[in-house]
Amino acid sequence: MRALAGVVAALAVLAVGCGGDGDVPALPEGKFIATTRSLTPRVQLFAEPVVARVDVLVDSERYDPDRVRVAASFAPYERDGDVVLTRRDQGRYTHLRYEFIVRCLTYECLPEVGGGPPEVQPGGLPPATQTGGFGERKTFTLKTARVLYDDPDKGAQRVRNVSWPVIQSVSRLNLGDTNVAGIGFPFEASVTPLPQASYRISPALFGIGLLIAALALLALPVGLIARSLRRKPPPVVEEEPELTPLERALRLVEWACDRDGEERRAALEALAGALDAGESELGADARRLAWSRVPPAPEAMRRLVRSVRESDAAPD
Repeated sequence: MRALAGVVAALAVLAVGCGGDGDVPALPEGKFIATTRSLTPRVQLFAEPVVARVDVLVDSERYDPDRVRVAASFAPYERDGDVVLTRRDQGRYTHLRYEFIVRCLTYECLPEVGGGPPEVQPGGLPPATQTGGFGERKTFTLKTARVLYDDPDKGAQRVRNVSWPVIQSVSRLNLGDTNVAGIGFPFEASVTPLPQASYRISPALFGIGLLIAALALLALPVGLIARSLRRKPPPVVEEEPELTPLERALRLVEWACDRDGEERRAALEALAGALDAGESELGADARRLAWSRVPPAPEAMRRLVRSVRESDAAPD
């Protein structure tokens, strides 16, 4: 009994100390963690935000405050924003405060009349016997939250359960006010199934058409790739080596053998000039043949060409 009284006293001190900027309270002897919780407001209008708060007092010599966290589910309420965590340290004790903002915007949170859903007459009017609000109030018991400790060796360990107080939702509508002067209930509702969806083109047929169009777009690049693979590379044409001046002169003499005397003389003179550049004695022979009294004979010209090719002056 003394231990239980000590825990209750610690929680009371925690609740008072966490409300202001005072010192962090100490835990009773033998205790390493304590929690308090609150819901504000406890009675709220439909869709009004509710602040769910969990205060955790931790002995940092036993638990690492950085590894403490609160896991909470507020169904049918939903979280509105991120959890807000504040921390205060003093000596060996750390105070952690977790604040959640929750709302309920679903039909499940609408208050009920007489403990059940209200009956609606044709035209959306409530029963004639109901003269008060749309629903007086609806009470919720939220799922128990858990204080977890992420032990590096054992993983997440549950160290405390946090049971929330009950919360009540009150309707924002009051039929007593709306029935003044015979106005009646201002809202009408009916459950009408939606019509079947209609399409200009069958979805399956449209999908097949898109697939065919995609294949057609792929046909062009595939065809170009296949054609480039089948195409033979152009044959490599080896360029003839450039002729030396002496070789050009020799070919000119061979060509001039079938020409008249003047062209023969000119070809032989060109050969003599080429042979003179190489300091060959055959140059003088070519010049004597070129300027002989009679036009150079083709046979003599061919012998001279053979002599030049067989000599050191001829190109390789």
